[in-house]
Parts: sequence; structure tokens; C-alpha cells
Amino acid sequence: MKNQETKKERLNVYQMVTDKVVEQMQKGIIPWHRPWTGLSLQDGGAINYVSRKPYSLLNQMLLGKEGEWLSFKQVKQLGGSIKKGAKAGIVVFYGKYTYKKEVKSDGEEVTKFEEHTIPILKYYNVFHISDCTGIESKVQAADELPESNLQPVERAEAVINGYVEREQGLTFTNDKPSNRAFYRPATDEVVMPMLSQYTEVEEYYSTAFHELTHSTMHVERCNRKAENEMASFGSKNYSREELVAELGAAMLCTMTSLDSDKAFKNSVAYIQSWLKVLKNDNKMIVWAASHAEKAARYIMGEDINNNKETEK
Repeated sequence: MKNQETKKERLNVYQMVTDKVVEQMQKGIIPWHRPWTGLSLQDGGAINYVSRKPYSLLNQMLLGKEGEWLSFKQVKQLGGSIKKGAKAGIVVFYGKYTYKKEVKSDGEEVTKFEEHTIPILKYYNVFHISDCTGIESKVQAADELPESNLQPVERAEAVINGYVEREQGLTFTNDKPSNRAFYRPATDEVVMPMLSQYTEVEEYYSTAFHELTHSTMHVERCNRKAENEMASFGSKNYSREELVAELGAAMLCTMTSLDSDKAFKNSVAYIQSWLKVLKNDNKMIVWAASHAEKAARYIMGEDINNNKETEK
């Protein structure tokens, strides 16, 4: 009887979190902020070594590796060299091609030409700084870990460690400075910024629970993998998965008594941003909350076998 009451109370907590999210959303738009302190690469990703500007989203995807990149010309100008066997990455950009087109006019003896300009896609090769010698990274000199008095929260750590240890193949890494937090399905790994990069411990665990909720998409867990495999950034499936992950994070924070008004409002802001992609379809909250509850319960170690169902 006692176990049934406990289960009922927990189910009520999941609904309570969902209701609270909706209530906050009804108060208007809340601005989202990145919860961790960035390193000298600011928002992470790939940047040009000389200009310090980040490459476009398309080029970030083409390069596939964050950090500093240089063109062959830049390497030589800086007195460096490229390691033997190093492979170049490709950066694309739109250039302009201008040409003259003959214009014929009836009754005129003089031939006229008009200039026409069309965009053409060009590319050039760049090399990652790790493939260069004689060039010192500007990041290494600037990346000093911020001082922090934050301490791990035992109950939250127990949930994370219990889940990761239980799931064969899943890894959780947070021992190196990072500008990104993500779950990589291909390698079944979660990568997190360090705890010292946060100003609030609740924000750290909210981020960790978000990425761990993503990991429950695995076919051997809550089985949302099929609908996410071909999901491109900003697509309907991608957006729905982000809703699931953030609602799951909010639920897990509540379950581990990590209540912070600032962290919760940031979660609401994140959910609002993805609902906008889904054209503010508030019905999607109900769908996402159902999947988030399954994911949160799975991470908490509740009804594990019942969660391994193929979603209809």
C-alpha cells in the first residue's frame, strides 16, 4: 500500500511540473540564457584562428570539429607548417560571378551589353591547429577554469551514476572544459561542461538531466531513436525531442529536490523557443510530457522493463 502511495505521489509530481511549465509560459516570453560560463571560444564550435570569428552553421557541420582553423596561406604567413599527412577541412562560401550579356534592340546599330551577377558556391581548405606546428593556440593561453565554490549534490549524483552504471555502453564525461553540452547517439555518450563552469548548481544538473533524457531515445531504453535518426536541426521531430529533454530535466530536478526559480524559468524559456518552431502548438506539451515522464522514470530506475516499448 505504501509503495502504491509513493508511486502515486511521484506521478503527481510529473503532472505538477508540466502544469507549472504551462503556467509560467502563459505569463509571456521569458529570455533564455546559456547556464554555463563559456571559455575563450565563446559559443564553442569552429573559429578562424586569425579573425576569431565563428564559421557559419553549414561550415561548422562540414568541419565537424571545434577549435581554431587556418588556411594554408595563414599558416605560412604566421611562420608555421602543416604536419605531414594532415587532412584539410573544407569551408564553403558564396562568391560573385559577374559577366556581360549582349542586349539586342530593334532598330539600333550599336550593340549594348549589360552586366549580370550571379552567386556561385566556392570553397577553400583549412587546417585544424592541432595539425599545425609553430603556431601557438590563443585558446590555451586564455582558457583558465573559473573559480567555483559549487559542490556536487549527492542525491543528484546518485541518480546520474546509477543510470550511467546501469546502462551498458553509455558514457558521461564532465572532467574537461567544454563550450557545449550534448548527447551523441552514434557513440552513446553525454558530454558536459565542468561543474565549475556554472554559477548555480541547479543549472548544472538541469543541463545534465536534459542530455541524459536525450540518451533515453536509445532503442534499448525508451525507444524514440527511430523518429530522431533522420531529424534535422529545427525539424518537427528535432523540436519535439528538445521538448521531451527539457521537460524531463525539469521533472528530474524536482524529483531530486533541485528547485531553483532561475533554473526553472530558463527551462521554460527553452521550451518556449522550441514550441515556437512547432508554431506554438500547445498540444505538443501533452505529448512531450508523456514521453518525458517515461524518460525520467527510466533514469530514476522505475519500471525499467515497462519502458522498453515501441512507441506507436
